[in-house]
Amino acid sequence: MRLSARFRIAALLLGLCPLAVPAQQSETFTVRDSWTPSGLQAGWHWGLEKAIFARHGVTVRHEDGNGSTTTVQLVSTGQIDVGYTDLSVMAIARGKGAPIVSIAGLIKKTSLGVFVPKGSGMKTPKDLEGKEVIYTATSFEAPFIDTFLRAGGASRDKVNLVSVDASAKVSTYVNGRGDAMITSLPFGAPYVQGPRPSDTISFGDYGLVLPSYGLVVREQTLKSRREGLRRLTAAFLESWQQIVDGGESAIAEAADIMIRRRPDAKLDRAQTMASIREHIPYFKTEATKSEPLGIQSEQDWKAVIRSLEEAGLIPAGSRPAQYYTNDLIGSGN
Repeated sequence: MRLSARFRIAALLLGLCPLAVPAQQSETFTVRDSWTPSGLQAGWHWGLEKAIFARHGVTVRHEDGNGSTTTVQLVSTGQIDVGYTDLSVMAIARGKGAPIVSIAGLIKKTSLGVFVPKGSGMKTPKDLEGKEVIYTATSFEAPFIDTFLRAGGASRDKVNLVSVDASAKVSTYVNGRGDAMITSLPFGAPYVQGPRPSDTISFGDYGLVLPSYGLVVREQTLKSRREGLRRLTAAFLESWQQIVDGGESAIAEAADIMIRRRPDAKLDRAQTMASIREHIPYFKTEATKSEPLGIQSEQDWKAVIRSLEEAGLIPAGSRPAQYYTNDLIGSGN
């Protein structure tokens, strides 16, 4: 065999060899949460601890938040890459012209509600009249309070709404201040039921169909960093799916990972486990029960849009495709 032919064969073999393929360059994303550390953040910490994001070729800089409204604003203005935030708040901002869209939905059932002391007799929005109700003006509940109260025959003018910082809301309520507290029911339950046993009033029982946590980006970011976002989304959803599939042992491990990674938060292990556990039933709706984690339903979004339009929070005539895309899910690594 002539030397030139040998070189051609060698070059061909090297071209077929996987070792000759350049390693995938990692892409960095700044992700801001809407809240302080809780079980709802477990997917990020699980994926970072187990190098799932690294395997998918992304580096995540994860920040705490102080309300969905703030996080949505920071995404909309391009100050952060990805918001892990309430999708109903995103939809309101989108309806007002913010160039943002949801690329994955995690909490898709309506989780918003009111905690009231057990045995207080408060069962409806009307019962909140004359009471002090703790909430957060910059968080995801604020835009929906009027609609919730009206649906239950209550007047906002007769409810003493007291706004506190998101990081202090639960502690304010469990320490005995206020007659009620508005927040996510699966988020609040693990921290409330021990120190201040409570009943709940669900916003969903009064006609509000509202998705909660998901991933939100600017339209321009989706266009310019589509492949990186696809890998980020795949890693995030894979992390959560491992926790779901692993059952109680994975929930316990996820809580331990969070406690180890976030020592300053002084997380209680049992409460963190309960927080993870309480959120999982909210991951799927009837329309998405057979779909992969993160998939959003046009049927669900039609109901969301109807709720938001009836509340006057978005313009009439909105279409689901304006608010979400499933294009980044299902073609992951």
